[in-house]
Amino acid sequence: MVTLQQLRYFRELAIGGHLTRTAEKLHITQTSLSNTIIHMEKDLGVKLFHRVGRTLELSEIGKIYLDYVEEALSALENAQIVVDDYLDRKNDTVSIAMSSSHIWTTLIRNFRTKYRNYSIRQVNCTRLQYRDLLINQETDLVIAGTDDLLLNGLEYTIFRQEKLYLCVYKDHPFASRKSIKLEEAKNEPFINLSESESFRIFCDKLFERAGISPISSIECDYTMRGKLIEAGFGVAITTGRVIDMNMLGNNIFIPLSDDYAERPIAIIWNPKHYLGKAARDFKDYTLKTESK
Repeated sequence: MVTLQQLRYFRELAIGGHLTRTAEKLHITQTSLSNTIIHMEKDLGVKLFHRVGRTLELSEIGKIYLDYVEEALSALENAQIVVDDYLDRKNDTVSIAMSSSHIWTTLIRNFRTKYRNYSIRQVNCTRLQYRDLLINQETDLVIAGTDDLLLNGLEYTIFRQEKLYLCVYKDHPFASRKSIKLEEAKNEPFINLSESESFRIFCDKLFERAGISPISSIECDYTMRGKLIEAGFGVAITTGRVIDMNMLGNNIFIPLSDDYAERPIAIIWNPKHYLGKAARDFKDYTLKTESK
């Protein structure tokens, strides 16, 4: 009969792929770990690993078995969280992943002001990491655009439909406009975020929908864009939230009138991952205070 400890050792070895390093991580001897896997394979009647050079790789049945082991161990870990939640212990931390943390500083600060007994673990990551963090249950929640990750198998609530604006300097020919279509700015030099930023990727898709190939004059981070626009080096697409936070300084913001000129922002979670009280309160607080 395979034991819970064996399953945990198997998972660690499957992830690490190296007998010695995995044994060190588990604080056991290499011999003990090797014997554990040998006994598992004997009980199951299959080979879970193949040795490739100095590393171990899962066999085909080992890969399938790992999926079920992951699900079983996650269920047990969630069960412990449920018990802790019921007993009102160890449920005072919420982990939130996001790629542009400065945009959500006010949300985090206000939540912490209201719930001073909670701890917050904010995870900076790229859009490519969102789904894995949720699927692997390494974070409670993700705040992101709905286009930033594959949502299949996840749950989410859209709490903002971000309106989009063209940001220009005060003496720009467009400065007096009440609205503008993105296509009209096709000859403007754009000050863009770096290609790794999720909003930059969103904007690139926006340009494609408008049928234009923008001139990228400067690539920089959020903190530099306002001053560069103010100096007349180019224009930029931005959101209502960024304007509200005064992150682009004393420039002019012209609403984009294209019918697709908005971005859905959602709070996203894995339904297989039990959300403790702190995570539930953060989700509810976000939906209540940030909806727009």
